[in-house]
Formats: sequence, C-alpha cells, structure tokens
Amino acid sequence: KKRPDIEKDVTQAEKALQGLLDKQASLKDTIEELRASLRETESALEEKRAAWNAVREEQAQTMAESARLQELITTTKTDIKDVQDALAADQKTLKAYDETSEDDKEQQLQDLRETLGEARQAHSAAVRAYDLYVQEQNTRNARLQAIGDERVNVQNRSIRSRERIKDLTERIETLNEKHTSLSARPKNFEDDKAKLLNTISEIETRRNDAAEKLAEVENEVTETGRALKEAERVLGESRESRAHSQALLSSMTEQQDSLSESIVEKFEMKPHELPQHSAIDMDKELGDLESLKGKKERLIRERDNIGPVNLRAEEEAAELEKEVGGMLHERNDLVQAIEELRSGIQKINEEARERLVAAFEHVNAHFQRLFVRLFGGGKAHLALVDSDDPLNSGLEIFAQPPGKSLQSLSLLSGGEQTMASIALIFAMFLTNPSPICVLDEIDAPLDDANVDRVCDLLEEIAERGETRFLIITHHRLTMARMDRLYGVTMAEKGVSQLVSVDLQQSFDFLEEAA
Repeated sequence: KKRPDIEKDVTQAEKALQGLLDKQASLKDTIEELRASLRETESALEEKRAAWNAVREEQAQTMAESARLQELITTTKTDIKDVQDALAADQKTLKAYDETSEDDKEQQLQDLRETLGEARQAHSAAVRAYDLYVQEQNTRNARLQAIGDERVNVQNRSIRSRERIKDLTERIETLNEKHTSLSARPKNFEDDKAKLLNTISEIETRRNDAAEKLAEVENEVTETGRALKEAERVLGESRESRAHSQALLSSMTEQQDSLSESIVEKFEMKPHELPQHSAIDMDKELGDLESLKGKKERLIRERDNIGPVNLRAEEEAAELEKEVGGMLHERNDLVQAIEELRSGIQKINEEARERLVAAFEHVNAHFQRLFVRLFGGGKAHLALVDSDDPLNSGLEIFAQPPGKSLQSLSLLSGGEQTMASIALIFAMFLTNPSPICVLDEIDAPLDDANVDRVCDLLEEIAERGETRFLIITHHRLTMARMDRLYGVTMAEKGVSQLVSVDLQQSFDFLEEAA
C-alpha cells in the first residue's frame, strides 16, 4: 500500500534534482552570455571614446580655421583703410596744386599725372584684390556656416555619446551586481544537492521495507487472481451465449422488417391489414386475377419508364439556391468594390491634377525668372498642350530671347536651347531640391559670357545648401569657379592616375605665401 506513495516521492525528488541541475546549467550559460555582453559593451565603450576624441580634434581644427579666417578679414579691412588714406592724401595734394603759382603747376601737373597713373593702377589692383576678397569671403562665409552646422552636429553627437556612456556605465554596474548574485548561486545549489541526497537515501531505505511487504501482498494477489480467472472464464462463456442469442434475434428482426417493407411496397397496406382484405370477393369487385396481374405489370413498366426518383432533388435545389445566393452576394460585393475603386481612382486623379497644376505653376514661375536672368532679358513660359486634362497633356516650352519673336524651343539655336534647358532644370531643382545633381558638358555650346552667368546661378543655388553639384566640363571658366577639381592624368604611358585639387585650399596657400 505504501509503495505507490514512496515511488511517487522518489519520482518527484528525481524530477526536482534534474530540474535543479538543468537550472544550474542554464545559469552557467547565462553567466557566459553576460560575460560576452560585458566584453562587447567594453569594446563599444572604447569605440565611443575614440570617436569622441576624433570629434574633439575636429572641433579644435574648426576653431583654428575660424580664427585664421577672422584674422584674414581683419588684415583685409586694414588694407582697405590704407587705400582710403592714400586717396585722401592724393586729394590733399591736388588741392595744394590748385593753390600754387602758374610756374610750378606745369611741373607739379606732370608729377601728379605720373602719381595719378600709379594710383589708378594701384586702385585697379586693389579693386581686383577686393573683388577676389569678396568672392573668397562669400565662399568662407558658406564654409563657416557649414562648419557651424557641423559643430552643432558634433555637439549633439557629443551629448548623445555622453548619454550613451552613462547608460553603458549603469548597465555595467547592473551586470556586475547580477554577476555577483549569480556567482553565489552555485554554493546554494551544492547545499540543496546534499540535502536531496540525504532525503533520497532515507527514501531508499523505506522503499526496501515496503518492497518486502509488497512481496507478501503479491502472493495473496496471485491466489486471488487464479480465482478471478476462473470466474472470468465462466463469465466469458455466458457472454458468448448471450451474443449468439442477440445476433439471432437481430437477424429475425431484419427479416421481419424486410417482409413488412415488401408488403407495403407491393400491396400498399400494412401487414396487419392483410387479413381484412383477404376476404374480398375478387371476381365480383376486382375482376379476373389475370387481368389484375397484367394491370400490375403494366403499372410497374410505366413506373420503371419514368426512371428513378431523385430523393436528393430538394437538397440539391436548396444547395443551388444557396450557391446562387452566394454568387449574387459576391456580385454585389464586386460591384460595390468596383464603385469604391472608381471613386478612389477619381479622388487620386483629382489630387494628382491639383498637385501637378501646383507643381507646374511653381516650376513655370521659377523658369520665367531664371530665363530672364540667364538671357539678360526676353521672356519664356511653359504650357500644357494636346489635352485639357493635365494628366494626359504634354509639355511645350515657348521662349522669346531678347530681340526675337516668341517661338517653340525646337526653333531656337543650339546655345539658346541649352540656356533654356538649364533654366528649366534649375527651376525644377528650386521647386523640389535634390541632394545631388550631375551636369555633363552643359557649357559646351555656350560662350564665355553665358558660362559666367550659368556659374553665377550655380553658386547662388549651391549656397542654399540643399543641392550639391557635380559638373563634368572642359571649360576653363567653369573649372575656375568650382570648389574642387578632379581629373585623370597619364604621367606614364598606359598608366592613368586620378588627381584632385582643392581650389579654396590653393587660395589659402597663395595668401600665406604672399
């Protein structure tokens, strides 16, 4: 009687021990994963520190560049002041000349003419230097703006790096605490394991005692089993006899039912009604028996000619009606979906027309302004042709350069077509800026004056900071207006080499050399 409880306790103890062993292995794996995560965190922390040092160095270089540019601006202002002082001195000399005698005026006039010629040359040189300075100053202002933006980005990155370092530090502390608590767990596992082993030994002792008692009980159960088998044998014979009787009864019942159905089918009456009709005078009431048999056979043939009766006709009709109803429902759903789709397409087309018209108006306004600027006059506009629907219409460019009549773009000269196309391209970029734009030989058909206008427009759009231009060109004026040049040279036969020149840095070298 105690054996099942004892075996149950042993099974539970073994399961508990196995669970503790599995848990110990899982904790060891967790400790290894935490150690690996700690190593990865330390590696990421080192990378962040290196990035922070690089950002600090870049910030220091930016500050040094800003200080140098400020010093250059101060020097330029000093040079301008010196030129103004020289002009003031020349005016004083001219005034003194007017006050001298007629005899000395001729000699002084000659000297002043020479001095004036030198001053004019110096003034022209100063004006050219000032124009160059203004151009360089604009470039430097753009670079200072970019440096300021980069500095803000670096500061933001620095703040995010400090927050990330703080989070990593807190995570390291948490992992260390968790690692300490997990390191103490194996000791508790060893103590629990020793207690479980003692409990298992006690249970084994009780199990042996119970096994002896179980052997005695099993002998008694054997004797009882023999008597039970004899009783089961007698019970089996009785069950077989009962089953045979039930099978016989079932067979007789089936035969009776079959006869009843045959009587109902042939005589159209129930079996208990046959004795009442057997007393009818068949000669007087029904006629000759042979004629009745012929009539019966004729009726049977007519029934057979009709064919078998489809007993599932109603069910099939119901299924067909259900299927037709489902098809009608699906048809209604499809019609509704088609209407919704058409409504959605109509809304999309309306929104597309509105957006297209709005974008067309913006592009057309920019195109008209840029055309006048590039051509130095004239007028031009865009037009939607071939259809009243903007979605199906084409685009035509009408241009009127200065001194010419309004005509289509295809009737203009090659240079005029190029200028109009450049105006259209830049109008699109002003409407919807793109991060980068590649222009391939756009200045090839243009003369120097038009190239200069195009470069001015490029610099104006580039100063917005929304688009960077990559220009493929062989024109000297275009290359002179760029910030950086890239070219391919062949220093040795069959060996090509890429060469790059930073023009802004070259200007800095020239200033330092001067």
